[in-house]
Amino acid sequence: MKRFSIVFLIIAIAAACSVTVKETFDKQIDFNRYKTYCWMAGCEFNFTGPSYLNDSIAKENIRKAIEAELASKGLVLNADNPDLLIGFTITVKDEQAIVYHRAEDSPFYIKPFDTDKEVINYLKGSLIIGMADAKESRMVWQSHVSAYMELEPDMSEENIRKGIKQALKNYPPSKE
Repeated sequence: MKRFSIVFLIIAIAAACSVTVKETFDKQIDFNRYKTYCWMAGCEFNFTGPSYLNDSIAKENIRKAIEAELASKGLVLNADNPDLLIGFTITVKDEQAIVYHRAEDSPFYIKPFDTDKEVINYLKGSLIIGMADAKESRMVWQSHVSAYMELEPDMSEENIRKGIKQALKNYPPSKE
């Protein structure tokens, strides 16, 4: 039982480190034409996500991280005449895995099919960043990042920047 728990723990740690990034975009668009942006809701930054992240420090760190990464991509915040409208959503779901262990080393072992089960709780988080053409009012690019998280995730400024950087890693998309 202990050996299986250790193997599962190693797999869980490896899964916790893995991040999945999926992007969709309009392949007909020349993204180099986009130079300015503002936030989707009247150019005001609005937080959409779990309530425990909806505190002023976390919101400010998320806003600053997105704006810094967009600036590194050559985009400038412009509320008067934006080329792109930017929005994002964060979701966090409680999930469980049930691991069954053979109970042969248990003093109550009766038959080969007796098992003990262990419930492991974890979080699965997603960050979706969308970009819409402001003049055409249609989505042109979207990134969906998902990862397994600790039950009490480290929402430090550094970790938020890392997550935003991964979400925007392939923007603008290559022409290939």
